[in-house]
Amino acid sequence: MVQTTFDYGRIYSLNGIPCNHRARDGGIDSPMTSEPSSGIEGVSRGIYECTVPLIRASRLTSRNRGGIGKNLSEGWCLNFAVGCTHGCPFCYVDSIHKRFGRKRYGNLVGRKWGDYFLIPRNLNEAIRDTPWGRWRGIEVMMSSTHDPYLRELAAYSRSILKIGLAEGVRFCIQTRSHFVERDFELLAKYRDQVRLQISIATMNKALARRIEPRAPVPERRIEILSKARRLGIETGVIIAPIFPPNGVRPDVKGDLAEMVESLSEVNPNLIFGESLHIRGDNKRLVEEALREEIPLGNGFDKDAGLAFKMALTEHGLKGTWWPERGHR
Repeated sequence: MVQTTFDYGRIYSLNGIPCNHRARDGGIDSPMTSEPSSGIEGVSRGIYECTVPLIRASRLTSRNRGGIGKNLSEGWCLNFAVGCTHGCPFCYVDSIHKRFGRKRYGNLVGRKWGDYFLIPRNLNEAIRDTPWGRWRGIEVMMSSTHDPYLRELAAYSRSILKIGLAEGVRFCIQTRSHFVERDFELLAKYRDQVRLQISIATMNKALARRIEPRAPVPERRIEILSKARRLGIETGVIIAPIFPPNGVRPDVKGDLAEMVESLSEVNPNLIFGESLHIRGDNKRLVEEALREEIPLGNGFDKDAGLAFKMALTEHGLKGTWWPERGHR
């Protein structure tokens, strides 16, 4: 058994050794009764021990709260897994795990992004012991380093929301997964405390298959947003990352127009946009997925921002563009 001490807990297994773990409080959903399983071939699994509280400070907030200018929370986030089985090659998170996570999580995080996944063995206890009332009335992002509604995380997300919402916590739920629909009754009950937000990067099916290989198709995500809107749940969408012209999808403006037209029928409360930003090794991973080089630079970020705003204006919508660092 591999065991490593680090700031956020201890690794207990890098090979999915069964932990036979059950929550001690019957009031918490207890999905982990054996080794965590992603259910996806080729994904290596592990477990680790997390610490309380689950909510941590985050810079994914407005500048006046000390953040980077992304209004995704009031300066707090809630992450409860390592890795994300959607496997989107553009994601910035992989570089963080590879740079800082080897001592914390072992060599498992050295695998390709999307092909490693760890869940805390003590997550049920951590959910129970987190002092949720400390964040009463404060918006917390769930989650910033993984999708909280991956198949193997959905039951944990429900436990978190049941307790956190009852304690007055406000949540910005960021997901690409359709499993969030199972909790719509709960979210509607606490609609004044919830913002449900999805991301879409393209309406081009061929491009979507390359850059979001295990996520539901964009049309399905927009359908989820539409259902939430009809239930009175606050909704948001991040149109990102917008890719430069490529062989799979050469028409950037046409793709943007199609996304915005689809969203205009939903009329989400919040719309954000962002181009493909190079972080860590994501450029190489994206180029491997597309099987071609990605032409960045030459003002693409600025041009994409203008196209984003024009498309929104044409449909009577408003949104916020997140420019690349150094252009803010």
